[in-house]
Amino acid sequence: MKAACAVLLLALTSSSLGAPQGNLQQRWEEWQMKHGRRYSSQGEETGRRRAWQVNLDLVEAHKRGDAGLSMETNQVADGMQSRRQLLNPTAHSPVVDTHHDNDVSPTRPKSFDWRNKGVISPVTNVDSFGNTFAIVAAGCVESFLAIKNGYLLGLSTYEIVDCCPLVKDDIFDCIHNFGGLCGATSYPLFTGQCKNNTCQAVAKIRGGKAVPAGHVNRMVQVLLKRPLAVLIDASAASFGRYQNGIYNDTDCSNTKVNHAMQVVGYGEEDGQEFWICKNTWGPKWGDKGYVRMKKGADTCGIESHASYPY
Repeated sequence: MKAACAVLLLALTSSSLGAPQGNLQQRWEEWQMKHGRRYSSQGEETGRRRAWQVNLDLVEAHKRGDAGLSMETNQVADGMQSRRQLLNPTAHSPVVDTHHDNDVSPTRPKSFDWRNKGVISPVTNVDSFGNTFAIVAAGCVESFLAIKNGYLLGLSTYEIVDCCPLVKDDIFDCIHNFGGLCGATSYPLFTGQCKNNTCQAVAKIRGGKAVPAGHVNRMVQVLLKRPLAVLIDASAASFGRYQNGIYNDTDCSNTKVNHAMQVVGYGEEDGQEFWICKNTWGPKWGDKGYVRMKKGADTCGIESHASYPY
C-alpha cells in the first residue's frame, strides 16, 4: 500500500494538475451543483476547491492502478465532513462475551444480509448530527428490537448523546441504566442535559456485550442473531473516497479508532470474504451508504472493537 501511495503521488503530475483549467472549473461547478454546495466566502471556496482537486487527483490515479476497488469524488471530497476524533476503546467497554469460536454451527450460511429482513433503518448522514457512535448504537437497538418484535421503530439518537457521554459508560449499558430509549419524534432535539423523563421509553435492553478481539467466527455467530456495532480507523483518504468493491487498505490502524459503523451482514466475492457495513455519511457515499470491508484481516480494527445490545 505504501508503494501504491507513491504511485498515486507521482500520477498527480499527469492528472488534473496538468488538465486545462477551463475543464477543471466546469467539473468543479458540476460537482458543487450535484452536492448542493454553497460557501460563505471566496476564501472558503478556494480552500474547498483545493481539497477537492487533491481528491480528484487521487481518484483519477486510483482508476488507472486498481480495478478491484472503486473510488469517487463524493460529497466529502471538499473536506466538508464531520471531524473525526479518536475514540477510546477502553471507555467503550461492555462485558466481553465468553462464548467460544467452536460454538459456531458448521451449517451457517455462506452469506447473510439483515437488509433483506427489513430490520435495518435508512442510512443517515452524521453531518446533520455530529455523533456517529450514537447513530450506530441507536441503529443496533432498532434492529435488535425489530428482530424480536417484528417491526422497525425509529429511536432517538439525541437522547443517547444527552444521557450517555462516551467517556463514562459503555453505550448499551448506559441505555439500559437510564431506562431505555424514547422514539425519535418524542426526543427530537439535543439539549446538552439528560431529559429522558420528558418522554416514554419504547425500547429497553439489558445492556451490551463485546466480542473478543479477533474472534471472527464469534462475530459471525452474533451477527446471525443481530447486527453489530464496530469501531474502526476511517482516517485513510481511500476510505473517504470509497465507492464500491472490497475495502482493504493496510495503511489504517486497528488500535487508533475514530469512527463507528453497523455491521449488517457478510459475504464472499471471487474468493474474498467481506463484512457488509452501514456507514453514517448519507446514501450518496459509497455503495448507497454501505461499504464492504475485508473479513478475516481485522481491516482498520473492525474485528477488534465489535459489540452488540442484548
